[in-house]
Amino acid sequence: MNCEQCRALLERHLEGGLDQEARASLDAHLKACPACRFASQVLQDARQMDEGSEVPASFSSAWRERITQEEEPPVKQFPRITKWLAVAAALVVMVGGTWLVSQNRQDPGYNRSRTASSPSMDGMGYDSQPEALANYAAPQDMDTASSRSGEAEIEKQAAKIIRTVRMELSTRAFDEDVNAVLQALDQAGGWVESASLSNAYSNLRVAYYTLRVPSSQLDQMITTLRGVGRLVSFNESSEDVSEHYADTQNRLRTQQTKMERLQALLAKAETVEDLITVEYSISDTQYEIDRLTGLLRGMDSKVDYSTLRLTLNELSPIETSQDKQETLWDRVQNGVQAAFEGFVQLLADLVVFLSIALPYLLVLVLVIFIIRRVIKRRKNK
Repeated sequence: MNCEQCRALLERHLEGGLDQEARASLDAHLKACPACRFASQVLQDARQMDEGSEVPASFSSAWRERITQEEEPPVKQFPRITKWLAVAAALVVMVGGTWLVSQNRQDPGYNRSRTASSPSMDGMGYDSQPEALANYAAPQDMDTASSRSGEAEIEKQAAKIIRTVRMELSTRAFDEDVNAVLQALDQAGGWVESASLSNAYSNLRVAYYTLRVPSSQLDQMITTLRGVGRLVSFNESSEDVSEHYADTQNRLRTQQTKMERLQALLAKAETVEDLITVEYSISDTQYEIDRLTGLLRGMDSKVDYSTLRLTLNELSPIETSQDKQETLWDRVQNGVQAAFEGFVQLLADLVVFLSIALPYLLVLVLVIFIIRRVIKRRKNK
């Protein structure tokens, strides 16, 4: 039996019009339901009154309490899940905004590129003036060494091997290791062909170098770099250009011989037409001689000075704390430092996000306030 059925039977129950089964069911419901029991008590008190009797205290308190409850506006109680959803939405907005701010800090303006023609690099741990890398310019004797290939007679040389090395190192002391690389390069007699620096997330720096190292010093340079930082990857390739070099030499000799003959014909030319024809041939031959000489010089440069492409990555404190080469105490210190720096960075990103979102939040609060005022006025009318 439910409450509606119970209250429908109360009048008949007080009049004694219910059978035994219905009365037992009603009594069981009244024992279990305080509201129906209260309604039954009110009806009983009302039946006991007459026009000349005093209103029972129980009835008076009961109907006064009921009137008070009906006069009071019902209080809207929002379910708890609505509050939790609001808190979760606020957290999602704050975390998402903080993440977007941290991503926007990876600005392309952080990337800076430097080549051999403009070797200065700011923030790399050494002087940013162009004169600071003057010692790393190409040696002047390289042109002298390479010019042998342009002479009329070229002696037979040893095998021409072009070596190219790629190395990637990780470092915990970025500025110190950059200076160590440049110092080792200077001692080897090489120079920086190109260099670039980029700032990744959390201001971790990555340096990219293209170094030219004398072939005789390449192995020593590799050994030195292995001791600068932790080796991440290493790759070396070699190309034998001996055949191509010899073929280019032969073609150069042929063109030089042709030039000598054309010079002799030019001296013997008798007509203007012959003179123009010979000069045209001389021009083409000289162009071919210059091209072949340039090829030989380029190969000599690559053979005499190997190419070393170096990538230097700065490790974060948390990555350093995971390095098994560190002692336990150092790893603990680096872990604590990483946690502190991460917390500070998170707070900074959160402050930036709130400063960006504050105008929008104020507008949103104002709109909600106006809407609520309008709805309240309409209800009062």
